[in-house]
Amino acid sequence: MVVEASDIRFQKAIGKQSLFTSAPKHKVPDAEIYKLPFKQVPGSYLPHVLPGKLVERDCFLQFALKNSADTAISVCFIPGSYCRSIILFKAQLHDIPGTFTRLPDSSITDDRNGGVKRIRLQPHEEAVFFSRFNFVRTNVNSLIPRLIMYDYLTQWSMIQRERDSMLDVFTYTVSGVLLFMIFYSLAVYIQSRNKEFVFYALYTFLTCSLLFLKSYLDTSANGFNYFYEEYLDFMIMTASVVVYQIFMRKFINSQDVYPVLDKILRSFNILLIGASIVFSVVYFFTDLYIMLNIMENAIKQLFFVTGVVFIVYSIKKKNPLLNYLAAGNFSLIALSVVSYIIIITGWKLVKTDATSIFNRALFYYEFGLVLELGFFLSGLAFKNRRDIIERVKERERLKLENERKEFDKQMAVMAAKQEERNRISADMHDELGSGVTAIRLMSEIMKSRLKGDVVPELEKISNSANELLGKMNTIIWTMKSSNDTLESLIAYIRAHAIEYFDSTPIECRVQLPALIPQAEVSGEKRRNIFLSIKEALNNAMKHSQASQIQIIISTNDKWLMIKICDNGVGIDADKLRRFGNGLSNMRRRMESIEGAFKIESDNNCILTFEAPI
Repeated sequence: MVVEASDIRFQKAIGKQSLFTSAPKHKVPDAEIYKLPFKQVPGSYLPHVLPGKLVERDCFLQFALKNSADTAISVCFIPGSYCRSIILFKAQLHDIPGTFTRLPDSSITDDRNGGVKRIRLQPHEEAVFFSRFNFVRTNVNSLIPRLIMYDYLTQWSMIQRERDSMLDVFTYTVSGVLLFMIFYSLAVYIQSRNKEFVFYALYTFLTCSLLFLKSYLDTSANGFNYFYEEYLDFMIMTASVVVYQIFMRKFINSQDVYPVLDKILRSFNILLIGASIVFSVVYFFTDLYIMLNIMENAIKQLFFVTGVVFIVYSIKKKNPLLNYLAAGNFSLIALSVVSYIIIITGWKLVKTDATSIFNRALFYYEFGLVLELGFFLSGLAFKNRRDIIERVKERERLKLENERKEFDKQMAVMAAKQEERNRISADMHDELGSGVTAIRLMSEIMKSRLKGDVVPELEKISNSANELLGKMNTIIWTMKSSNDTLESLIAYIRAHAIEYFDSTPIECRVQLPALIPQAEVSGEKRRNIFLSIKEALNNAMKHSQASQIQIIISTNDKWLMIKICDNGVGIDADKLRRFGNGLSNMRRRMESIEGAFKIESDNNCILTFEAPI
């Protein structure tokens, strides 16, 4: 069937007006092309993916054109998508063998539509054209012969591009999100030095490159795009899967936490790397496509198996972090399967609009990546929250450990101090005490030998020895750690008061609490309390002119209260000034242990001492 070129206003698909055949590569000389058994172009070749055997063969098209117009017409011929090495031959309609010649190469440079050849028809010319071409070794080829008016080639290219505009917008949006994740991952690595984020940045870079180049190159007629469609896109995809599995292993610390999963993922990585090497060898050293296609499908099935194994393992472990990653893997795998089905079957979800974005395989793969990214970010947020909690717990543990060590150190120092106090008190009792006691005894012996003769110095020696012995006993009692109790303090105050007034005309009564709390009182605190009470008793002995003194001791959970009451003359202002130094010493001692001292004087005198316990 002859195509009338002058009737073409914009473009025309000529599949039904064309004949097609194929032959093993390089087996048919150019001069023998017209002898090939051409047949009608199979309808199944038009909307779907080509059979793999045609990609490995030389392909040939035959079509007839005529120009009924009075002027020359130029049209552009495109045999299909991803065609290369296109050669055109021309012959007269009724004299094919005699006029069969090869047309000069006149490819049209166009960024978006590969394999364009220009045909010029003279006025009222009829001719038969033969095309020899090869398909790129990819699974997105199609055989759709088309004629486009030369003047409208740019517009047709723009229309083809606009057909994918929605998909391009979505692709560039996803690429932008992935680019942001690259910067985010590198920022996290710089701050935390977590090496897994370097692998995630590499994974997102590979995926971003895959999507961007897929959309930007589209059907560009250049060697790089052919190389990308045949080999590079699949290698980038494989590398991204390998890097992502390495990232997952490090992200979940599978080597230590999930050793079985780590071995599985490591084995899959080795298989993928080995399969990629074999794929590369076949691609670079052979012209085979069917084997490449089989290997590509096998590797993609390996992707699928790896994902399924990870999902099943994660479900069994019931770990929230694994579940987030598993949900992302499931989303990507499920939508990748939908994408793969659309590629191999031409399945259209929206039958009313063939150009709908929902009919494009790439859309579902990209949407799966978006979901996978969303689940990953959710898992990352969970992991960060968990890590923060663990770090806080670790800091608290270290803090408690340091506090415990510091407490043990302080306890050791206190124990050493207590031991030293006990040693000093024992030495004072054994050495100084015995010496002072000996001085007192010798002074008493000397007084008895003098038989009534009074020697003032000897009396002073005896009194000083007695006073020094009392002070030394107080110091020894203060230093001895076994006396660091409230019960010991109360007992010592009572014993000292009774003994102090024993040979005097003053009657001393001590009222004790019914129950003494089990409280620890340090030696310093005991010393200040006792010396204050001792000073008060001494003042009462010398100045109160009392016949009775009552000491009332009471306690609660926080305070020790001691009241010293007498029936003496009390204390007037003059006496306060006279004895101000002693009273101020008592107040100073009680305040030094965060206690209180109070004087009440009317007809008699009441001294109140309060100390925390």
